[in-house]
Parts: sequence; structure tokens; C-alpha cells
Amino acid sequence: MDTIKVNGAANGHANGHANGKTQGKKEARIIDGWLEGSDPKTDQNPHYDFGGTPGVTAMMIGFPLLMYYMWIGATYYDGKFPTRSSPNQSYGDFFQHLFNLAYTGAFPHVRAWLIYWVFFIVQGVFYLTLPGVYSKGKPLAHMGGKQLPYYCNGVWSFYTSILLALGLHVTGIFKLYTLIDEFGPIMSVAIISGFLVSIVAYVSALARGAQHRMTGHHVYDFFMGAELNPRLFGWLDFKMFFEVRLPWFILFFTTLGGCARQYEKYGYVSGEMGFLLLAHWLYANACCKGEEMIPTTWYVQSQARIIHL
Repeated sequence: MDTIKVNGAANGHANGHANGKTQGKKEARIIDGWLEGSDPKTDQNPHYDFGGTPGVTAMMIGFPLLMYYMWIGATYYDGKFPTRSSPNQSYGDFFQHLFNLAYTGAFPHVRAWLIYWVFFIVQGVFYLTLPGVYSKGKPLAHMGGKQLPYYCNGVWSFYTSILLALGLHVTGIFKLYTLIDEFGPIMSVAIISGFLVSIVAYVSALARGAQHRMTGHHVYDFFMGAELNPRLFGWLDFKMFFEVRLPWFILFFTTLGGCARQYEKYGYVSGEMGFLLLAHWLYANACCKGEEMIPTTWYVQSQARIIHL
């Protein structure tokens, strides 16, 4: 009987100690793809979106080609899909023809570079200098729950840009319909600039050791983005800047340029163009007014880009 009591007490103590130790041990969690306690620079359990490296490679090559194809259709085919002129035309000749149209009509000349990058730089200056409000992003688990501050002044930037653009148009310094006349070259500059900015951002992140959740597959990591929160001078946040100011501002001003062209040529703006301008203004205006809400919705890293153009 005493032996049974001793063995029972010993077993109970050992089992209780072991179970308590197991229950007290905190298991590592995976938070937004980051394994708690691991090096945040490396993705310990990578999940490949968009078909992995082959998929993102096809997207980075295919989407710019699609843009040129659509531009050629709108410019030279009366809005229709570009097709072979006859069944006898070979596909080689057809693609050569498309290339020649893109090369001659959308060549990225110096004026297109000036238009795009002056707009780019001016928007950056507006981002840094115009009045705005601050917003905080979501807690970053790998930084101990730190919330980064974001400066949001999209409304001021948008309406200051509109007043400036109208002033340039009325004075004749820069007619808004130039955006329509030079759409092909500006599109080429935008595509090239998107790749250049992305390459600089990627190389810079690796050089500074600022990469986050890298898979080791450079093409895929380049597409997804190396740095989680890239910032210029520690102030201009790339993701915030590229979210609204380039894509939606450019879309609005391009539509406004189309309306200006119609008014100059016909003396009026059609109902269809007026409706399109209203729609693009409403969307850009809504994005700017709610800009401070954008950081709280981010949950994946993105390249400072890429081709929100």
C-alpha cells in the first residue's frame, strides 16, 4: 500500500510538472505571414500568389503589352480590337505592324518625360508641404505593435492641382488636352518609370537591409515588394503617395483634357464626356477625402509602384 502511494505521488508530481510546463509554453504564432520570433526579413512559410514567379513574370510583361494593344486599338482602329488586315497577312507581319505603330506613335520623347516627371515631382512637393491630418497604420507585429504615422493631405493636393492645371490651361502655358494628344508617349514614360522606380526601391531595400518577408525568389519578391513601409527621407510614404495621387489624379486630368479638347473643337462638352468627368471626379474626391482611412486597410506589403499608373 505504501509503495502504491509513493509511486502514485511521484507519477502525479512528474505528470503535473510536465503538463504544467507544456501548458505554460507559448507557441509561436504566424501573424500576417510572419512567424513570431523569427527574422522578419525572411518569410518562414511563404505563400505564393498570382502563380508564383511564372505568374508575376507574365503579368509584368503582359500588362504593358496589353496597354499598348488597347492604345493602338483606340488610336488607329477606331476603338476596335486590332486584327490582321486580311487572312493572308501573317501573324509575324501583323505583330511587326503593331510594333511600328507603338514605336512611332508612343515613343517616349523628351516632352513626355517632362510632363510626367514634373507632375510627379510637384505632387511630391504638395505631399510634403500642403496642410493635412495624421493617421496611424495598423500595428506591426514584427515591430512590437508599433503604429506608423501617415500624413494625409490628398484633398489639398487634389484641389490645388486642379486650380493650377486650369490656370496653366487658360493662360496657354500648358493646354490640358496635351494629355490626350501625347497619351501614347506619356503612357510609355509611365510604364518605364514604374519599372525604374520599382528597381530602385527593390535594390535600395536590399542594400539597406530593410527587406521584409523575402522568399528568396527575386522576380517574385521584386513584384511583391521588398520593403514593407518604404519612405523617402523618412517622411514621404511611397504606398500612400502612389495609392491615390498618381493613378486617380492622372485619370481625372486626362478626362478633363478630353473635355477641353471637345470644347475647343465643337464649342460644347458631350453628355458622355461630362458624365465620365463627373464619375472620375467623384472617385478621386472620395479617395482624397478618405485618405486617412487607407493605412488601416493595408495588410500586405506592396512595391512602391508599380504600376499604379
